[in-house]
Amino acid sequence: MKRTIHEYLGYVFTIHYQPSDPIFTVDFADFPQIITSGDTLSEAFANACEALDLHLESLRKLGLRVPKPKHRLLVEAR
Repeated sequence: MKRTIHEYLGYVFTIHYQPSDPIFTVDFADFPQIITSGDTLSEAFANACEALDLHLESLRKLGLRVPKPKHRLLVEAR
């Protein structure tokens, strides 16, 4: 299984995939309840951003606290 790590609105998420299987699944380190996927890497990324937007909007509408990101994406130059 391969993975790519991304960040959106300060929250880190991982897209998992297998080259032989054309499905890209997404999980958020800070929000395990968010589950989404896509048929391509770019679709999975777009769906992840939309899912996070909707989740944060729901928290705000319900008057719940929006947690600050606990994880950070670090880029290392070689």
